Formats: sequence, structure tokens, C-alpha cells
Amino acid sequence: MTVDARIAVLPAGQEKLELREVSLGPPGPHEVVVRQRAFGVCHSQLDRIFDPGRTSSMLLGHESIGTVVETGSEVRYVAPGDEVLTTWIPRTPLEGRAPVPSRVVFPGGDEASTHNTFTWGTHAVVDEQWVVKAPPATPADLGAIIGCALMTGAGAVMNTAQVRTGQSVAVWGAGGVGLCAIAAAKVLGAASVIAVDLDADKLMLAKHFGATDVVDVRAGDPVEAIRELTAHSDGTRGVDFAFDCTGIGKNIPVSLAAVRPGVRGAGIRGGADVLVGIPRVPFELDAFDLLNGEKQLLGCVGGSCDPARDFVTFSGWAKDGTFDPSALVTDRYSLDDLNTAVDDLHHGRVRGRAVVELGA
Repeated sequence: MTVDARIAVLPAGQEKLELREVSLGPPGPHEVVVRQRAFGVCHSQLDRIFDPGRTSSMLLGHESIGTVVETGSEVRYVAPGDEVLTTWIPRTPLEGRAPVPSRVVFPGGDEASTHNTFTWGTHAVVDEQWVVKAPPATPADLGAIIGCALMTGAGAVMNTAQVRTGQSVAVWGAGGVGLCAIAAAKVLGAASVIAVDLDADKLMLAKHFGATDVVDVRAGDPVEAIRELTAHSDGTRGVDFAFDCTGIGKNIPVSLAAVRPGVRGAGIRGGADVLVGIPRVPFELDAFDLLNGEKQLLGCVGGSCDPARDFVTFSGWAKDGTFDPSALVTDRYSLDDLNTAVDDLHHGRVRGRAVVELGA
């Protein structure tokens, strides 16, 4: 069947989105058509929007909740009427078939594509590997942010670092992803959860999500502040894990410095700094700090998540009240105001996560 849709397109050579009308034809054999209910506006999409080297039109967005309205001939995982969560980490990467990036051809012949999936519009046509069945009664706020913000931030704590009860954590950057990391550290029983930012409003929100302490980088040396808060019985100071959610290269050696060192001769290794945000420029590290402290620098993509497994876990946190997705969604927009949402995010006016709501 044909589905009439409005889809956001970033035209080649432009930094402003256009909402275009299009009639979507039948999906390919492994594709599904999803009618969107709500989707998140992720900071990583700004890299695409403001990339001076981009030469083609793009489709954007990679986290949403919606309903399947049509499936391709080879799709067996979902059926029309199923509610799904869209994400950018493939659900079944080992099945032997790589998921195909989405593309849409608009009236007039302009073709727009993406690196994986897209969600910014009333509908999306995506490879079925980019969708996960939504747990029953998933609220729109949770569904809109689970496929990136929650997966990336909480997954880094739960999967990459595997934080355990009683350990100490510092999170650099208390935006949407950082708040999810803070929430996960609390759920997993971290004894000390320190939020680090330069925005007082974000630090206040971090306390709501479980931060035991906050460090305003404008007030002094954040590394010294963290060391004062984290004295250990072995004589070391610093956190067991730092999570750098900023993607700012100059912050990474600082967050690494806040990690506790190991103890020579006692068989105690140092802690780890986890790169959660995407570094946009090359950065330098203090190699002596990394080596002498026997610390680790860990890369993390999408929270090291298995979406089908972990989305059920995250949904459980929301259901039992240990995670509040409605508090994370601080800014709400209509589809017509999508460019405003992008501008607000670009200029730091979004405290938590920005979400576009399209209704049931």
C-alpha cells in the first residue's frame, strides 16, 4: 500500500531542515514502515547538520517509538499493529545479513539517505534490524529516548563499565545522555555518583536522577573536587569510573585524571575513564597518568547494548519508578517546530532531552 508522510530532510548545502510531503511505496523485503508516535532530538545529529563536507541530502534521527503499518515480504520479527522502538544499533548483528541504511526518493527526484535509520517525520521506512518490539504499555517519553540517550548513557554504566554496588562514579556532562548514566549508576548501587557540568540547572536536575554530589567546573578544579569527595581505604583518591559524555576532546584527559590510580605492589589496578560522547577533534592524553596509574581508557558505542535484551531492562526501571523518563524529557516540540528544537539544542537551551511528539 501507499503511505502519505511528512519527512524532515536536510538538503545538500543547507543547515535548515525542510518538511516534505511524500507518498511512501511498499517497503523492501527486509524493511518496515513505522508510523511515529514520538522521537528524540539527539546532539549527535548536529554533527550531520553542521558538517561542511556534506554533499548530499540526509534523513536524520535515530530514536523513536511508533507503530508498524506495513512490513516487507521477508520480515518475520514484527507485524502491522506492533509497537516498536527504533534505534541505531542493529538488533541481530550476527544473523549474517547487514542492515541496509534507509533512503527516500521525494517528488522531483531528490534522494535523501542516512547512515543507518531515520526517525524525524510522521513515518519512517527502516530495515527491520533497527526496530525492537516495545514492552507493553511503554510510555511515549521512554520510547522516544530509549533508542539512543538511555541506551548510550545507561548502557555505558551497565555494560561497558559494569558498575557494581559501592563503587564511585563521576559523569562529565549532565545533558540527556549524562543524566541517563547518572540514573543507571544509582540503580546499580554506586555509593558515590558525582555530576560534573558548568550549567547550574543541569546540575540541579542531576540530583533528581541520583547524583550524590555535583561539581561546577566554574567553581574551581573539578579533579581536586572529585578527589576530595572520594577517599578510599587503600589511600587512593578518585572515582572507580568516569564517564565522559561531552565529546569534548580537552575534557578527556581531565576526566581521566579524576579516576583513582592503582596501588603498586598490592595488585590493585586503577579505575577507568569511559568515552561515551563522540570526540569531534583529535585530543591528547597524559600518557604518564594512564600508565603510572594503571588506569584504563574504554571506548563505548551505544552503551555496548544488546537492544532486544537491554530495552526490556530499561523499561523495567521506568515501570518500578527507579527511572523517570518524563523528568528527562525537559523540552517538547511539534513536528512543525523541529528546526526550533535543533536550534535550542545547538545553543544549549535544552536541559535534558528534547522530544518531538506526534500523538498516538
